[in-house]
Formats: sequence, C-alpha cells, structure tokens
Amino acid sequence: MPSPSTYDIFMDGSCSFCKWTREKVEPYDSGARLRFLDYNDPGVAAQSPFSRSDLDQEMHVRTPDGKWLKGFEAWLALLRVLPKLAWIGRLAAFPPARWFGPFVYAFIARHRYSLPGAPSRCDSDTCAIPGHQPK
Repeated sequence: MPSPSTYDIFMDGSCSFCKWTREKVEPYDSGARLRFLDYNDPGVAAQSPFSRSDLDQEMHVRTPDGKWLKGFEAWLALLRVLPKLAWIGRLAAFPPARWFGPFVYAFIARHRYSLPGAPSRCDSDTCAIPGHQPK
C-alpha cells in the first residue's frame, strides 16, 4: 500500500524511453515518494480515467491528494518532491520556463527516441513482449 505522500506515475512499462527515464529519476527519490505503475497491467489501467491513447502520449501522475497531472505539469510536481531537484521544479514554475515548458515537453515526448543519449525505440526487452507495438 502506498504512503499518503506517494505520487503514482503511470508509465508504459514496455517503453524503453520510459524505463530509461525511470532509471535516471529513481536515484533522486530519497524519500520514496514516487511509485511507478505500468499501465499495461489491466489493474493499473483501471485506476486511470484516461484512455490508453492518452497515456501513450504523455506522462500522467496521480498526486497524493488524488489530483491528476500530465505532461509538463506532472514533471513540475515530480521535480518539486525530489530533494536534490526541487530547485529546478521551482524555477521551471516561473516565466519564461512556465510559458515554454509545455512546448519543450511536447517536443521531447514526440522525439523521445531520437534525443542524444536516449535508448532506441525498441530494445530486446520491449520487442520480446508479445502483442506490443513499439511507438
């Protein structure tokens, strides 16, 4: 059972970029505030009011109070709860980062597999999942 201060991150557990991002973020979660949930699991998907298509397009987060955030707003919330990265979340909440953040997030989401250092679209783990259609 998650603690009352847990942020639930709904992610595609078969997406190489999502897994890569999780690996980069988890070391900063010293307070165990983040819980990564794979929406490919029907039980997890049933917890979300969003369609599979919506979940595939951008990150969705359920805050401890039950509020849903997505995209740039979700990243801001997560950054603020990670002690060593909270300052980035606070800075990004103010203009001009606030104005451009959603566009930058959308660009990254669309081009996530072609970013420098990002994993390829389909790694051996992802390709091995029956019925999975790489994005």
